[in-house]
Amino acid sequence: MKSDVEKKKKSNVVSLHRRRKGSVTHLWGITSGKGGAGKSFVTSSLALTLCKLGYSVVLVDFDSAGPNLHTMLGFNPSVKNLRSFFEEDRPLFELVESTNIPHLSLIQGFGEAWGPTEISSEQTQKLIQSVQELTCDFVLFDLGAGATVNHLEVLKHCQEKFLVTSPEPTCIEKTYRFLESYICYSLKQDATYDSYRDLSHKLRDFRHEHRKEYFHFKKYLQSHEGFNIDYFEKISENPVRLIVNGTRSHLDQELGFSMKSVCQKYYDISIDFAGSIDFDNSVWQSIRKREPTLVNQPFTPLSGQF
Repeated sequence: MKSDVEKKKKSNVVSLHRRRKGSVTHLWGITSGKGGAGKSFVTSSLALTLCKLGYSVVLVDFDSAGPNLHTMLGFNPSVKNLRSFFEEDRPLFELVESTNIPHLSLIQGFGEAWGPTEISSEQTQKLIQSVQELTCDFVLFDLGAGATVNHLEVLKHCQEKFLVTSPEPTCIEKTYRFLESYICYSLKQDATYDSYRDLSHKLRDFRHEHRKEYFHFKKYLQSHEGFNIDYFEKISENPVRLIVNGTRSHLDQELGFSMKSVCQKYYDISIDFAGSIDFDNSVWQSIRKREPTLVNQPFTPLSGQF
């Protein structure tokens, strides 16, 4: 006999899918250049905020190396996860688990993973198509840290792209590296093989010379053939939105504006500084309790920032 909680979860899933049938599903991708920036915390908090506004949200844990959204939401690892979708060809909607939070559902990441899971480009395309068929308002991807091909491909299809960093120098550096990878990946699709190969070699040589300035992409492209210069206008129309997490001072809070200026000056792309999130001890305390911070501490200034 099923418990009342199990019945409630099942009922929530059914009502969510029936209520939103036929509506457009918006895809949000949340990523970071380095682990430990608070990406999963930001992802779950954005989802909870959307749910509080009355939208239905499905969280997809696409961190192939270390999925942990289930832990943050109080779930135990389940065999009903993305591995079932990729290896057993189970329909994605069958993997959606309801939560105790109204309008919020979860698709768990790869269980039993002792290392990064290899996913082909065809499988990634299949996932993107399948999430667009889910009957909910928003799908939020927790993409894991680092600029892997699969993460970049998913991010390309998202209407909103969030890049999370912390104020630490190591994280800031990896954030810039991620943006460079994002630019290169996007350029590759409209570039000739030789022109993209030469760009990769030039960028690598630039790094080996340990120059302090940044590689100026647009100047390089303007003096070399085989690229689509209009790309920079297109990427600025749907900009990456930067979130600085764990800020402890006014200087940390203003960091996003400085990074935005650097990207405009050296990369010729406009990113959006979405805002900063203050450091708060309630975050790690909530994680230890296996409960989202915005649920455990709903009236703190931190919750209000989201």
